Amino acid sequence: MLQWSVIAVVVSFAAGYVTWTMLPLPRRQQLLDLLAARGVLQKAAARHRARLATPGCGNCPAAPPRIHPTLPSKR
Repeated sequence: MLQWSVIAVVVSFAAGYVTWTMLPLPRRQQLLDLLAARGVLQKAAARHRARLATPGCGNCPAAPPRIHPTLPSKR
C-alpha cells in the first residue's frame, strides 16, 4: 500500500511538471497571478513577470547577456 502511495505521488508530480511546461507563458503568468493574489508563490509570480518583460527569450540573440554579478567581465 505504501508503495502505491509513493508511486501515485511521483506520477502526480510528473504530470504536474509536464502540464506546467506545456502551458503557454501568458497562461503560466495568469496561474501564478491567481496564486499570488491568494498569498501563495508571490516571489515566483514576480520573477516570472520580470522574465516575461525582458526582450527575447533566454536562448535567442535578442536576449540581454547574462553576466554573473560577482565575476569580472571579459572586456
